[in-house]
This record gives sequence, C-alpha cells and structure tokens, in this order.
Amino acid sequence: MPYWAEKIGVPRTLAVEHPYGQPLGKAGDRKRQRQVLLQALTLLEQAQQPGQIWHDDTPWEDDVEQAVRGWQPLQPSPIIRYLQPRIRDLIRHKGQFKV
Repeated sequence: MPYWAEKIGVPRTLAVEHPYGQPLGKAGDRKRQRQVLLQALTLLEQAQQPGQIWHDDTPWEDDVEQAVRGWQPLQPSPIIRYLQPRIRDLIRHKGQFKV
C-alpha cells in the first residue's frame, strides 16, 4: 500500500498490513479496530508534511493465507468468471501486444 500512496500522491497514509478486506482488523475485534482508527486520527493530527507514511507494526495474529482464503467466495462472481479466460489469454500472450 505505501507504494501506491507514493505513486499517486496520497496526502497521508497509515500502512496497516492486514489481509485484503479487513483493513481495520477482524470482524468483532473492537480493540484492534479502535487501535487502527486512533492511529489514523493521530496521523491526521500530527502529519508534518504531505505524503507522510506511518507504518503499523502490529503483526496479523492468524495465518494470513487462511485469512485471505476465508474472505474469498467459493464461486467467482459473474464478472470474474467472464474475465478469467481473457486475463489468461493476456498473460499467455504477454509481450506480443503493443500498447
């Protein structure tokens, strides 16, 4: 996430290394969610310059792969199902197309 914050010029970033779909923490983990929100508010208050990035050092307590799999639906959505063959073709023919 900090990479994209730098590339597109986000005014401030709190880099929280949580699995996709869980930016504040696990559902029901009020203590962690509050901690992340307070860090974000503190960053807003104390940032000294545009583009400032703060990193949250709190590790994800569970297996990240399991958390990612648990978030993913068993069946792909219709748009993903439609795009999968096209994406595979693009990957397969990578480098053959001129932009």
